[in-house]
Amino acid sequence: MIAMLLHVGDETVKTHVSRSPAKLGLRDRVHAVAYAHLHGVVR
Repeated sequence: MIAMLLHVGDETVKTHVSRSPAKLGLRDRVHAVAYAHLHGVVR
């Protein structure tokens, strides 16, 4: 669904999701979700 909304391929989304924690200086996706909640990115 994300790929369709952004008009990109599924693999592109998977790549971005897997690389984003490192770019934010976080350990893993769980920490990225916590970060997003703490900073108001998601509710």
